[in-house]
Amino acid sequence: MRNTTKTRNDFPEWMIWGVVLVWGANYVVGKWGMAGFDPLSFTVLRFLGATPILFLLLYALEKNLRIELKDCWSLALIGLVGVTVYQTLFMAAVKYATATNASLMLAVSPVFTAIFAWIAGQDRLGSLGRRGSALSLVGVIFVLLFGTNKLALGWNVLRGDLISLLASCIWGLYPVLAKRMLSKYSALKTMAFSSLFGMIFLLVVGFKELTSLSWPTIPLSAWGSELFSIILVTAYGLVVWYYAISKIGVNRVMAYMYAVPAVAVITAAVILKEEIHLMQVVGAGVIFWGIRLIRKDKVISLENSNNRRAL
Repeated sequence: MRNTTKTRNDFPEWMIWGVVLVWGANYVVGKWGMAGFDPLSFTVLRFLGATPILFLLLYALEKNLRIELKDCWSLALIGLVGVTVYQTLFMAAVKYATATNASLMLAVSPVFTAIFAWIAGQDRLGSLGRRGSALSLVGVIFVLLFGTNKLALGWNVLRGDLISLLASCIWGLYPVLAKRMLSKYSALKTMAFSSLFGMIFLLVVGFKELTSLSWPTIPLSAWGSELFSIILVTAYGLVVWYYAISKIGVNRVMAYMYAVPAVAVITAAVILKEEIHLMQVVGAGVIFWGIRLIRKDKVISLENSNNRRAL
């Protein structure tokens, strides 16, 4: 038991913060991609490029590409929800919503994760984790509502916000669905096969959009956005994210989603030269404080409790 606890607490936190930085920047970089692609075709190309990389990494690091046939259904469901549906919704949110609004809506995904994990009978946060979540959510509000990056109004933005909220719900469900496969296979193998199934679904629904693209007119910035998404957002980000979930738990890792909006605002300020308000800096500090509380919390495993009752 002591060794297990040590393993859970010793996961390199800097790797998760690296994912947070990449995903936060993606709200700005992704908009460049939407200048040359629609959300569906962008996502199809992304996973056509990322899936072979994931399998090359899997073979190089593990020398084992085998899975049990019965697990194909679970991996296909993970791919459908987490790749086909979520990733397309995310790019639609990037296209139709402001970076501020999209990051605000997607920041609440840990709340959905906690709800789905509780419904699925997996685990729930303790009192310290719940206080940390509330504190981080307050920080998100500070970062996104103060200064020059105020919430915009109007139907066009509302449409993007609704898409973002739906994407947040799907993103919150994704790690709960993936938990069983992550306990059986490595994060890399789980991501590689779920990406393969997700790519197949994407090709089925997006092949027409892909063939109708005007390839010569696509700007270099859009291709750069695509490469950023393939290599950093997917090959690095998703693998590290779900490896962390398999090691330290879904609620602790999802808490880092609260920091993504702060990074999105900072990235927009650096690249788009937007002014950062003092209260946004304060909010970022509150977010990080809340995440530290969640990291220190003892997650209550409902699965273990149910097993003890059965005995």
